[in-house]
Amino acid sequence: MQAVADSDLTKMANLWGTAQGSAAQTGQPPDFQRRMVVIQSYLRGPYRILGDEPLSAGSGADSSAGGAESTREVGVELDRGQCKRIVPFRLVSTGDHRWIINQIDLAAAGSVYKPCEERRDSAR
Repeated sequence: MQAVADSDLTKMANLWGTAQGSAAQTGQPPDFQRRMVVIQSYLRGPYRILGDEPLSAGSGADSSAGGAESTREVGVELDRGQCKRIVPFRLVSTGDHRWIINQIDLAAAGSVYKPCEERRDSAR
């Protein structure tokens, strides 16, 4: 989150990727630089790390990640002034005993322009 606050897209790319390595190391996905810009725009602002927990293979963890010992979810609370949003981050373990971010539920962060606006059901 400090890399987001610092607008350090290079550091963000070193902290995000798959069990095979960071996006900066692997060059995957091919558009990872653009993704870092989008992620940074959604996650800007004050935050608080809430904690983490291991995920079991049955909770949607990627089968290549190896299950509970190699996949964790971290809750991050974003302070949006009028509201607080809890954004789940999925982390995977790499072969060199590092944890990197694999997935971020950006929808949970709210709209970039109106983060406190309630999500509406599209099928009214």
